[in-house]
Order: sequence, then C-alpha cells, then structure tokens
Amino acid sequence: VFISYAALQHRLFNIRVIATELFTFSLWIFIFVRTLLTDTAQERLINFGLLGFVVVFGILLIRSVIKEVEQRERLEKLTGELTVAKLGLEAANARLRELDQLKSEFLSFASHQVKTPMAVVKGFAQLIYDGTYGSVSPQVKETAHKIKDSADRMIALVNNLLDLRKIDEGKMEYKFEDLDIAGLIKSMVEEFKTLANAKGLELKFVSDKPSIKIKADSEKIRQVIQNLIDNAIKYTDKGSIKVSIKEESISKPQTLNPILITVSDTGRGMSKEMQKQAFERFTRDESVKKEIQGTGLGLYIAKIITEAHHGEIWAESDGEGKGSRFYVRLSKQ
Repeated sequence: VFISYAALQHRLFNIRVIATELFTFSLWIFIFVRTLLTDTAQERLINFGLLGFVVVFGILLIRSVIKEVEQRERLEKLTGELTVAKLGLEAANARLRELDQLKSEFLSFASHQVKTPMAVVKGFAQLIYDGTYGSVSPQVKETAHKIKDSADRMIALVNNLLDLRKIDEGKMEYKFEDLDIAGLIKSMVEEFKTLANAKGLELKFVSDKPSIKIKADSEKIRQVIQNLIDNAIKYTDKGSIKVSIKEESISKPQTLNPILITVSDTGRGMSKEMQKQAFERFTRDESVKKEIQGTGLGLYIAKIITEAHHGEIWAESDGEGKGSRFYVRLSKQ
C-alpha cells in the first residue's frame, strides 16, 4: 500500500527508490512485529525506541534517494539539452566558416577587379604627368598627379585587404633572399620625395654604410618601409622626415649585428595610449580620423611582416604635436 501510494502520488517508479522503500518498510514491519511479540515491558520499550529511530532514519534515507534520483534526472535532461545545443552550435559554426570562406573569396575577387583598372588609371595619369602624350598645362599636370596619388591610395588599400586575408588564412608567403636594405630604403626615399615636396616637407636619408646586406623578402620589407614613410608624410604638416639605418653593436660572439631602421618626423605625434595601440588591427587616431584617410591596417600588416622576419617594430613619441619615431629592428640572418 505504501509503495503504491508513493509511486502514484510522487511518480516514484525508479527502481532505486522502490528498492529503498521495500527495504525500509520491511525493516519497520520487522521491528514492529518484534515489538508486539516481546514478553517483557523493558524489551518492548527498547524495541519501540528502536522502531522510532528506524522510522526517522528510513524517512531520511528515502528522501535522500529520491533527491539523488531527481538530480540525476535533471542532469540527464540538462545533458540532453546541452547535446542538442552543441549540435546546433556546431552547425552554426560550420555555417559561419562557410560564410567566412565565401566572404574571403568575394573580397579577393572584388579586390582584384578593383586593382587592375586602378593600375591602368594610374599608368595613364603617370604618362600624362610625364609629358609622354605631349606638353600639357600646369593645371592638367597637377590633376594627373592627383589622379595618380588617388590610384596609389586605392591600390594600397586593396593590397592591405588582400594581405589581411592571407594573414587570417595563414597563407602569407615569404621569399627570403640576399637584400641590400640600405640601397632599397635609399631608392624608396627618392621615390617619396615628390610627395613630400608637394607638402613642403624635407625628406632625407641617412646611413652609416652605403650597403648593408640582410636575408629578407624584398617586396614585404619594401611594404613595411613604404607604410612608415607614407604615414610620416600623412601626419606631418610642416618640418621634416628623416629615414635612417644603422648597424647595432652587440656583445654576443659569432652573432651578426642587427640593423635598426628609424623613421622620425616632426608631425602630430601620438599619445601614450595610441603608442600602445598603433599596431593593432583597424586602429586609428580618433583625433585625425576625419582629416586623414586610412584603414588602420598598414601598421598591423607591417608588424606581422616584421615578426615573420624575426624582427620587432615599435613606435615612440614625446606627445601630441611633438612628432613620432617608428623603429624596425631586423636580424641580418
């Protein structure tokens, strides 16, 4: 009767609960019958006390087993829900990976489609500026130069987006070879002098040696230095920009001295906070974001390339309005 009542009232059909109840009720009945059959009053009193203790103990035991069963049932239910959620999350992640792949493919396709015509536009603008099609008025020449600069910025943006995709997919490739880093930087400074002169800036190059050889990917290192010089010109309204390279002396034997490349300017400078964030992805100075165009990817990509060459890159500034200094340290090996 007790088992039937418990099963119907509390849905205690679990075999562990039923077994516990059978054991407890049997023990109660046994002690109760033993009490009735006792001859002496003293033994009957002892048996009644034992019966009371066993009843309390049995109730607590049954409740404990019921609680354990309920917890296990809740745990099984929760496990089932978690399994369903996990399957849903895995499906969502697979879909996100698929969408991310589609996004990357579309970005690559769109970038290439933009890059090719922009290169053609740049080429024609350069021909007009150089006078290949004949002499033109100063206004036309200036317009052609602006078209070329705009095309250069667009091509640089596309290259940054393509490089970002390669970095995210781990497909950035490097071709290490002998490189005269001093000669490379000197030629780049000469290329940027036209842009610097247009803003009334002095751009100069200093090297303690005419030739310094290292093992590096020339195109990737060119991209790093180009980004630093271009940024210096962008963020300098008046004054000068100095690009220098030198060998650093170290005391370790049988170790090639590293080289240090410095791009310093007299421009807008940076706050302490910005110096720490300058090389993060999509990071730009909020105070000049509307004035100076950019993606916030150039320094991030420069950092990735430098680290791939086992080097380091960092920025320093004495504060806003006091210029900036960007350093790149590379190993000769």
